[in-house]
Amino acid sequence: MHQGRVGRARLVPFTLGALVLLGAALRVERLGSTPLNFDESFTAMAGRLPLGNMFSFLRTADSHPPLDYLLQLPLARLGANPFLFRLPAALCSIAALALFAWWMRDRGRVGVAATAAMAICAFQIAYGREARMYGPMELIGVGTAVIAESWLRNPRRAHSVMIGALTFVGLMTHISMALMAVGLLALPQLRRDADAWRWRGAVAAGAAGWALVWGPSFLVQSRGGHSSWIPHTTPARFLATISSLVTSRPGISALVVAAVVAGAIVCVRRDRNLAMVLVCCSVIPVVLAGLLGLRAPVLLNRTLTVAAWGPLLAIGCLVDAAFRRARVAGMVAAAGAALLMLASVPAALTVPGPTAALNELDRVAQPGDVIAIQPPSKGVELYWTIGVRSDDGPARAVHIRSIHDAVALALTARRPTGRIWLMQVSKQPIDLHNFHLCAHTWHNGASRMLCIRHRYTRGFPHGTRPNIAAIYAEFSHHRAPQRSTTKVAGRGFGK
Repeated sequence: MHQGRVGRARLVPFTLGALVLLGAALRVERLGSTPLNFDESFTAMAGRLPLGNMFSFLRTADSHPPLDYLLQLPLARLGANPFLFRLPAALCSIAALALFAWWMRDRGRVGVAATAAMAICAFQIAYGREARMYGPMELIGVGTAVIAESWLRNPRRAHSVMIGALTFVGLMTHISMALMAVGLLALPQLRRDADAWRWRGAVAAGAAGWALVWGPSFLVQSRGGHSSWIPHTTPARFLATISSLVTSRPGISALVVAAVVAGAIVCVRRDRNLAMVLVCCSVIPVVLAGLLGLRAPVLLNRTLTVAAWGPLLAIGCLVDAAFRRARVAGMVAAAGAALLMLASVPAALTVPGPTAALNELDRVAQPGDVIAIQPPSKGVELYWTIGVRSDDGPARAVHIRSIHDAVALALTARRPTGRIWLMQVSKQPIDLHNFHLCAHTWHNGASRMLCIRHRYTRGFPHGTRPNIAAIYAEFSHHRAPQRSTTKVAGRGFGK
């Protein structure tokens, strides 16, 4: 009996290593197979702005801090391909998984089950692969939890220094770290010893550093309405948001959340320190997001990335509890959780992007044509994939007379063809009395592409370099009340 337990214990590190390799493979599988989606293109085009202009642009046109944009800036200026541009975020997600596995190394079945859940979790894969700040936030969230438990077990000054630094870095990456900071302040509970005050002071210092560096800009962003498209919290939406951190399967939100709550209760009964970390570094941020979402546009699964490891740990605890009751029950629980989560993985491996529209443009557009898109905010995808990444030479931003609410690129050539390929993402009608159709209209879902001719194309072929600030200046001029809603909600030409 004793030898059997020792043998199983020796298998745990190898199993955890295999799970990390599996998760890493899923995070890089077909990583560069699709063009950058809207949000990724926004990051890329913002990174091509001069540094001073980038900060002022983010202050007025975005809702996020600048750190992730700065980290992506070298690749944006090099015009990196989709694989390279997404790779840093994917590596952060892989590092988060590896750190989580290391944290779970001495927890037996709980550690194996929780690590397996994180390895195959569709949410962790999908957003960990995206060239945005969510891969880094996965790593920051797990790192914060590891430090928090280490501090509870054996508090040291280094722990406070690290948690202060992580608080600052997290806040400079995504404002959701503020939710985590509240939980971190609650971690010492009512303790009044020097270690507890040092911990609280470090968290406060990290937050103060962010307030000094980015606080005034955040106040400007908070008045911009950039997240106004996010609905307010309802009970059903709260359950669905938590459930999406585990699986994207619809219609089972209540069941998934019940399993997470049951797993958290098991954790509370079995391991006081781990339970305290789970509550302070995952439950409190999630509940706060839900409560704030009653009055403000906060509750979104991506907002909870920093705390998204918590439900997976709870699932691991629940699977272990099932095994403790009966081996058959444990096998059924493990298999059910695995099948439920794996069903969402194929969709997570497809990064949404304007693939269909770009393939059609590649088929029909020729040098000398103009490519335009409505609404103007969607121009970031066009500017990056065609204006920066095109293999057909430089494209220049031009203005089309009579179509004021669109941005356009001229595929430069000695003589313009006069053809304009107009992509319409919105259902807004367009006045075509100054144009005539020059090809069949292409449809893809709610999007369509028109081939039109107009004898007046001002500035063609001598336009300007594609610039995201120019897009938003044009967008603000024509549709200021709708600016933020269209910007954040868009996910691709055909999405």
